[in-house]
Amino acid sequence: MTILVIPHGYDSSFHFQISVFTILFYLALTVSLLTITIFAIVRSSNTQSQIDQLSEIYGNYFDSYLAHTNQFEELSEEYSKLNENLLEMFTLIDGQDEELLKIPPEDSLKTTAYDFLQKEELEDKQLDVGRKYLNEIYDLRTLKHRMDAYRKLADVNFDFLSQRAAILSATPLQNPLYSYNLTSPFGMRKSPTSGYWEYHDGVDLANATGTPIYATAPGKVVKVSYGNVGYGHHIILQHEYGFSTLYGHCSRILVRMGQEVKQGDIIAEVGATGNVTGPHLHYEILVSDDGKLDPEEYMQSGIY
Repeated sequence: MTILVIPHGYDSSFHFQISVFTILFYLALTVSLLTITIFAIVRSSNTQSQIDQLSEIYGNYFDSYLAHTNQFEELSEEYSKLNENLLEMFTLIDGQDEELLKIPPEDSLKTTAYDFLQKEELEDKQLDVGRKYLNEIYDLRTLKHRMDAYRKLADVNFDFLSQRAAILSATPLQNPLYSYNLTSPFGMRKSPTSGYWEYHDGVDLANATGTPIYATAPGKVVKVSYGNVGYGHHIILQHEYGFSTLYGHCSRILVRMGQEVKQGDIIAEVGATGNVTGPHLHYEILVSDDGKLDPEEYMQSGIY
C-alpha cells in the first residue's frame, strides 16, 4: 500500500509505502493498549473500593480493639480491688492462713499463662511462622489464671456469708406484736401476782385481747398447750440453729402441733389466760446452748 502526501504550498509531494501486516500490527497494538488501559482503570477502581472497605473494617475493628482494651483495664482494676476485699473479708472471718498460701504469686501466674500460650502457638497451624498472639491475649490469660487462683478464697467467703445469712433468717429478730406496751422486762422483778421477787425469763407485751400474735422467725410448732395456770394457753416454735420462741397467755391459738410457719404468720391472739393481771403476751427466746435470752435485744419494732 502506497500513501501519497501532497502539501498546499510549493513543497514537493512525497509518498511512502506500508505493508498490510504493519497496519494490522499497529491496529492490534492500539486496540490492546486501549483494552489494557480500560482494564487497568476498572481494576484500579475495584481495588480502591476494596481498599476503602478494608479501611472501614479496619477502623471498626481498631475502635472495637481500643474499647475492649479499656474494658480489660477496667476489669483488671476492679478485679484487683475485689481480691483486696476478699482478702480483707477472709481475715475478718478468721480464715485459715494455709488457704492464702495456696494462692500463687503474680509472677508465677504470668509464667503459667505464658507457658500455656506458647504451647498453643506451637499447636495452632493457622498462625504464620514467627507470629504470636497479641500482648492483650497474654494479659487476659493471666487474669483468667488469677481468677482461678482466687476462686477457692471466694468460695470460702461465699460459704461463710451464706451460712450467716441462713442463721440470720432463722433468728427471731422481728416483733411478735405490731404494737405493744412493755409492762415487764427481762430479768429480776417483783411478781405482779405474788408480790415476791423472781427471775422473769421473758418480756410482757401488753395489748388488747384478740390482738394478732406473729411468728418472729420461720419454724415448726413443737408445743401447743391449753391451761389456766402458768403460761396459760401458749405455743412454742422451734427454729433452726437452736432457737426456740414461746408465746404465752394467748386467748386463741391458730396453729396446730407439727405445723410449719413462716416469719410473719399469725399464730395466736393476745389473751389473759394463766397467771396474769391483764391481757398481754409473755414472749421468750431460748437458745439450746445459752438458755433463755433477753428478747428486747432481738426485737425490731414494727418490722414484719
